[in-house]
Amino acid sequence: MKIKSSTQWCNLYSNASKYNINVRYSHYKLAAYSFIGILTCLVTLVSFTFHYGIALWLAIISILSLSLFLSFSHLNKPITSSLTLTKAGAVEFNNDQISYQLLPESRLSFIGCWLVIIANDNAVTQHSNPVKKYPKQFFIFKDSLNKQDFSRLARVINQLK
Repeated sequence: MKIKSSTQWCNLYSNASKYNINVRYSHYKLAAYSFIGILTCLVTLVSFTFHYGIALWLAIISILSLSLFLSFSHLNKPITSSLTLTKAGAVEFNNDQISYQLLPESRLSFIGCWLVIIANDNAVTQHSNPVKKYPKQFFIFKDSLNKQDFSRLARVINQLK
Protein backbone atom coordinates (compact mmCIF):
# COMPACT_ATOMS: atom_id res chain seq x y z
CA MET A 1 0.00 0.00 0.00
CA LYS A 2 1.44 3.33 -1.09
CA ILE A 3 0.63 6.46 0.92
CA LYS A 4 0.74 9.80 -0.82
CA SER A 5 1.53 12.93 1.07
CA SER A 6 -0.47 16.00 0.18
CA THR A 7 2.37 18.30 1.24
CA GLN A 8 5.48 18.73 -0.84
CA TRP A 9 8.67 19.19 1.09
CA CYS A 10 10.72 22.20 0.18
CA ASN A 11 12.80 24.99 1.69
CA LEU A 12 9.72 27.08 2.47
CA TYR A 13 9.23 25.17 5.69
CA SER A 14 12.73 25.92 6.93
CA ASN A 15 12.32 29.62 6.09
CA ALA A 16 9.01 29.78 7.90
CA SER A 17 10.57 28.88 11.26
CA LYS A 18 10.09 31.70 13.73
CA TYR A 19 12.09 32.45 16.83
CA ASN A 20 10.72 34.42 19.74
CA ILE A 21 13.61 36.47 21.12
CA ASN A 22 13.27 38.11 24.53
CA VAL A 23 15.30 41.21 25.33
CA ARG A 24 16.15 42.13 28.94
CA TYR A 25 17.74 45.19 30.52
CA SER A 26 21.47 45.41 29.83
CA HIS A 27 24.02 45.89 32.58
CA TYR A 28 26.68 46.69 29.97
CA LYS A 29 24.68 49.65 28.73
CA LEU A 30 24.40 51.12 32.21
CA ALA A 31 28.09 50.42 32.85
CA ALA A 32 29.11 52.14 29.61
CA TYR A 33 27.02 55.22 30.40
CA SER A 34 28.42 55.29 33.95
CA PHE A 35 31.99 55.02 32.65
CA ILE A 36 31.46 57.90 30.22
CA GLY A 37 29.93 60.03 32.99
CA ILE A 38 32.76 59.26 35.43
CA LEU A 39 35.38 59.97 32.78
CA THR A 40 33.73 63.30 31.94
CA CYS A 41 33.66 64.30 35.63
CA LEU A 42 37.32 63.33 36.10
CA VAL A 43 38.49 65.25 33.03
CA THR A 44 36.49 68.30 34.14
CA LEU A 45 37.84 68.07 37.69
CA VAL A 46 41.47 67.77 36.59
CA SER A 47 41.15 70.40 33.86
CA PHE A 48 39.72 73.16 36.03
CA THR A 49 41.01 72.52 39.54
CA PHE A 50 44.24 70.51 39.23
CA HIS A 51 43.27 68.40 42.29
CA TYR A 52 44.86 65.17 41.16
CA GLY A 53 44.48 63.50 44.55
CA ILE A 54 40.70 63.99 44.57
CA ALA A 55 40.46 62.80 40.97
CA LEU A 56 42.51 59.69 41.82
CA TRP A 57 40.28 58.80 44.80
CA LEU A 58 37.16 59.45 42.76
CA ALA A 59 38.48 57.18 40.00
CA ILE A 60 39.29 54.37 42.46
CA ILE A 61 35.91 54.56 44.18
CA SER A 62 34.11 54.69 40.84
CA ILE A 63 35.99 51.69 39.45
CA LEU A 64 35.32 49.65 42.59
CA SER A 65 31.62 50.49 42.63
CA LEU A 66 31.30 49.80 38.90
CA SER A 67 33.02 46.42 39.25
CA LEU A 68 30.78 45.56 42.21
CA PHE A 69 27.75 46.45 40.11
CA LEU A 70 28.94 44.27 37.22
CA SER A 71 29.53 41.32 39.56
CA PHE A 72 25.75 41.16 40.03
CA SER A 73 25.12 41.18 36.26
CA HIS A 74 24.32 37.46 36.18
CA LEU A 75 20.97 38.14 37.88
CA ASN A 76 18.03 37.86 35.50
CA LYS A 77 16.08 41.04 35.05
CA PRO A 78 12.50 41.05 33.81
CA ILE A 79 11.94 40.92 30.08
CA THR A 80 11.46 44.38 28.62
CA SER A 81 10.43 43.45 25.09
CA SER A 82 10.36 40.60 22.64
CA LEU A 83 10.59 40.20 18.92
CA THR A 84 9.84 37.46 16.43
CA LEU A 85 12.60 36.64 13.96
CA THR A 86 12.45 34.34 10.95
CA LYS A 87 15.38 32.66 9.23
CA ALA A 88 14.83 34.93 6.24
CA GLY A 89 15.39 38.01 8.42
CA ALA A 90 11.81 39.20 8.91
CA VAL A 91 11.36 40.93 12.28
CA GLU A 92 8.12 41.69 14.11
CA PHE A 93 8.13 43.51 17.43
CA ASN A 94 5.61 42.58 20.11
CA ASN A 95 3.68 45.88 20.19
CA ASP A 96 4.18 46.97 16.60
CA GLN A 97 1.85 46.22 13.70
CA ILE A 98 4.58 46.84 11.11
CA SER A 99 6.78 44.02 9.88
CA TYR A 100 10.46 44.79 9.29
CA GLN A 101 13.23 43.20 7.25
CA LEU A 102 16.73 42.79 8.63
CA LEU A 103 19.30 44.25 6.22
CA PRO A 104 22.75 42.83 5.37
CA GLU A 105 24.32 45.97 6.90
CA SER A 106 23.58 44.49 10.35
CA ARG A 107 26.72 43.59 12.28
CA LEU A 108 27.88 41.41 15.18
CA SER A 109 30.54 42.07 17.78
CA PHE A 110 31.64 40.64 21.10
CA ILE A 111 29.55 43.30 22.86
CA GLY A 112 26.30 42.75 20.95
CA CYS A 113 24.41 43.15 17.67
CA TRP A 114 23.98 46.29 15.58
CA LEU A 115 20.67 45.79 13.78
CA VAL A 116 19.67 47.69 10.65
CA ILE A 117 16.01 47.13 9.71
CA ILE A 118 13.59 48.60 7.22
CA ALA A 119 9.80 48.37 7.06
CA ASN A 120 8.47 45.82 4.57
CA ASP A 121 6.66 47.20 1.51
CA ASN A 122 3.52 45.19 2.21
CA ALA A 123 3.38 46.44 5.80
CA VAL A 124 3.27 50.11 4.88
CA THR A 125 -0.27 51.39 5.05
CA GLN A 126 -1.91 53.44 2.35
CA HIS A 127 -2.31 56.41 4.71
CA SER A 128 1.41 56.87 4.99
CA ASN A 129 2.90 57.65 1.62
CA PRO A 130 6.64 57.67 2.22
CA VAL A 131 8.76 59.13 -0.53
CA LYS A 132 11.87 57.45 0.77
CA LYS A 133 12.12 54.84 3.49
CA TYR A 134 15.06 55.18 5.83
CA PRO A 135 16.33 52.15 7.75
CA LYS A 136 16.10 52.09 11.52
CA GLN A 137 19.21 51.24 13.47
CA PHE A 138 19.58 50.02 17.04
CA PHE A 139 22.01 48.10 19.20
CA ILE A 140 21.23 45.11 21.39
CA PHE A 141 23.85 44.31 24.01
CA LYS A 142 24.88 40.68 24.33
CA ASP A 143 23.87 40.43 27.98
CA SER A 144 20.31 41.45 27.03
CA LEU A 145 19.83 38.11 25.28
CA ASN A 146 20.31 34.57 26.48
CA LYS A 147 22.94 32.45 24.69
CA GLN A 148 20.45 30.63 22.48
CA ASP A 149 18.71 33.81 21.32
CA PHE A 150 22.03 35.55 20.61
CA SER A 151 23.26 32.61 18.54
CA ARG A 152 19.98 32.52 16.57
CA LEU A 153 20.22 36.24 15.87
CA ALA A 154 23.88 35.88 14.91
CA ARG A 155 23.07 32.99 12.55
CA VAL A 156 20.40 35.02 10.76
CA ILE A 157 22.68 38.07 10.44
CA ASN A 158 25.50 35.93 9.03
CA GLN A 159 23.14 34.31 6.52
CA LEU A 160 22.10 37.72 5.19
CA LYS A 161 25.66 38.64 4.15
